[in-house]
Amino acid sequence: MDLNLVRMFIAIAESRNLTDAARRSGMTRSNVSRRLKALEREYGAQLLRRTTRHVELTQAGRILYGHCQQAMNELQDAQRKIEQMHRTVSGEIRVRIPTGLGHFYLKPLILEFCKNHPELQLRLVINDQIHDLVASKVDLAIHITSAPLVDHVATKVCDIRWCLVCTPQYLQQHALHLEQPVDLKQARLIAPLALGQRVEFTGPGGAGKVLVQHGASIQSGDYQFLFNAASQGLGIALLPSYAVCEALKRGDLVRVLQRYEVMGIGNALYVVRASNRQPSAATVAFIDLLTTSVRAMAPHWDLHDAP
Repeated sequence: MDLNLVRMFIAIAESRNLTDAARRSGMTRSNVSRRLKALEREYGAQLLRRTTRHVELTQAGRILYGHCQQAMNELQDAQRKIEQMHRTVSGEIRVRIPTGLGHFYLKPLILEFCKNHPELQLRLVINDQIHDLVASKVDLAIHITSAPLVDHVATKVCDIRWCLVCTPQYLQQHALHLEQPVDLKQARLIAPLALGQRVEFTGPGGAGKVLVQHGASIQSGDYQFLFNAASQGLGIALLPSYAVCEALKRGDLVRVLQRYEVMGIGNALYVVRASNRQPSAATVAFIDLLTTSVRAMAPHWDLHDAP
């Protein structure tokens, strides 16, 4: 039944007067009378017994009035719960984060967030497949890309730099002296699945692009796996700076072809949410946590001081 009809019938039942009910419902008396007759036809029963001074509910009318009251009470209760949900960090939130950033940095932050908000129901997916959030039933996602998803609300968090790294022993063992991007073909390449069969470089000072056709020997969407492969001397890995900065500072890994800027699978990190959904308090708080925390961490991923 139309909610306006529900409200109108409740007004009639409580005021016992069509004129008063019309005023409460914001309608004319004739409109109320016409809709009441349509309601009686719909239910196939007389709902009111009219007298010269007021109207009384019939047995069918009393039954309908009770159910209308119950329906309105349930709707009002739902509205209160929804309003409360938007004021407090509670309810369900569905989040997708990329494997590399998730394993290296985000998991401790997310666990602390859950600890601080025990009423939150988190549904966390860790993978790199970021598609339509509505179809995927995801409230928000972290996306490393050069082109944010269209028809979504994307907030840029920070830039992402990529680099080629390996162990010092790998270079020595294979007597590699990499001076130009094409020299990468001498080495075994370890790379993300999304890279394809070529590596793109930008020359020193942004001078021109260089494409090197070179298929990877080891590929995975799990950056922790790629990091481990490089650390075990299995080749030269293309990884984002956040995944290797600490190993570079310790000297466990070294950079190659440092004079060139190497392109990965995305040059910026975004927090993305669906544009057709009103974000809950939990979603807003989670976005604030991610943006604030990652922006604070990003300067430590700088490669300028790395060997």
